[in-house]
Parts: sequence; C-alpha cells; structure tokens
Amino acid sequence: MFQQRCDEGLLVVDREALIRLKQTGRAKDYAVIGELARQLEPVREIEWTTDVDRILTLSREVEAVSLRPSVRAARSGASRSAVVAALAQELDDLQQRDRARLDAYQRAAEAYLNEFRRMQLDTLPLRQAHDEAVRLANALLPERPPEKV
Repeated sequence: MFQQRCDEGLLVVDREALIRLKQTGRAKDYAVIGELARQLEPVREIEWTTDVDRILTLSREVEAVSLRPSVRAARSGASRSAVVAALAQELDDLQQRDRARLDAYQRAAEAYLNEFRRMQLDTLPLRQAHDEAVRLANALLPERPPEKV
C-alpha cells in the first residue's frame, strides 16, 4: 500500500489509495474524499467525487463510461434531487460495507477478547501481559477474518 516516497523519504499512498482508505462508516470522511477527488484528473475525479455539483458538471465534460449510479443518473438527465439520492445511496452502501467489514473483525476477535478478560491480562506486569496476549492471539485469532459477511 505504501509504495511512494515523498521528498522527506516517508512512505506515502497516492490520492486514490487514500480515498479508498477513507471509505469508512464515518460520514465526515466523505467530505475529505470529495476534496481529494478534486485533486485528480477529471476522468478519475468523476469516479471518486462525493460532491453532487462536481458529478453534475463532470458528467457533461467527461466521456468515459462510469458505473456509478449517481453519474449514470446525471448523464440520463435526471433531476438534481435524483442525482443527490443516487449519491446518498452510494455513500450509504459504502458505509454499510465498512460496517460489515468491521463486524467480521469483531466477531473474529470475540473469543480472544473473552479469554483476555477471563485471564485478567490487564492486571499482569506489561511484559508478561504482552507475552500472554500474543500467545492468546496466536491460539484464538484467525490470520484473516472471514471476508464473506
């Protein structure tokens, strides 16, 4: 994921990768996505923007095919409110997908958390607690939570 380096030698992600990272259940992230999208070329911006005005404008200016319902609505001549509704549905779908992803992690960690609490690892000296937590994680946590929810 961190494939680029900035002038200071720090690993960074490109704008589109950052946009994907910001597609969370938090509504405030979508304003950030809209601003990041504005920094892209129009042909890429139309695929990421969360700004209905930009969708309406870009849908007339960018000829590339888009599968986004909001862009398709704008291109079909739908009313602004229909484009707003399509965009709102897109964003809600993204937020629901993120919630489902987090739920999978929570379910996968349930046995670990229960055992952690039962063993009262938070009362042990730090080094011992860490060693026990690692042992518990290796025994009870999957390497990857189930992708299907």
